[in-house]
Amino acid sequence: MLRIVLIQLLLFAIPFIVWALYVLMVQRRSLASGGAFNDAPIAWLLGAGTAMVAAGLVYLAVFSGTPAGEGQYVPPRMENGQIIPGHIEPTGNTPVETE
Repeated sequence: MLRIVLIQLLLFAIPFIVWALYVLMVQRRSLASGGAFNDAPIAWLLGAGTAMVAAGLVYLAVFSGTPAGEGQYVPPRMENGQIIPGHIEPTGNTPVETE
């Protein structure tokens, strides 16, 4: 879960990093002087960061996990004093049918 959060934070920070690099290369200002973000288009950077996070979450939802119908979820349970975590057991090539 921490990996997912860190990836989303990185995706949000990318527009700000690109802007800072642009300011350094084109305007030859130092980030230490504090002038890099004085005239930055903050609304556009926030919007771009939010769009990148949304795209990352959509990608995560679509391309991760077990495809629908290719497994049966087994909830967590207690066996012999040990907690067996929930998992997905493959069911083969036949999709799981619900009635």
